[in-house]
Amino acid sequence: MNTAINSNHGSGNWIAFLFGAAFNLLGNVNLLFLLDYALQAVVGGIICLAFKILGDVLSPLWEKHKERVKKFTKVGLPVLKLRQFKRARRMKRRKATSNGEKAQ
Repeated sequence: MNTAINSNHGSGNWIAFLFGAAFNLLGNVNLLFLLDYALQAVVGGIICLAFKILGDVLSPLWEKHKERVKKFTKVGLPVLKLRQFKRARRMKRRKATSNGEKAQ
């Protein structure tokens, strides 16, 4: 006597239900709209990726430029010293002329 228990009560019906529901929904969907939307998503993704790559390429160049600008502004400090020197020389001349001496 074979007493194996068969627990296969309708286990294949859920697959049929799933496919039936999926094809029922796909029947009401406009495939041209989906293709258009997918094309827009792909083009948008390509544009976004292009901007990302462009940013990754230009970012080190921008950092180098900022460093050059910082170095250039540090070079500008001797100009202030030159201005101070000229101002001191001018004040020296004013003092000399106010004392009656000949300006140099």
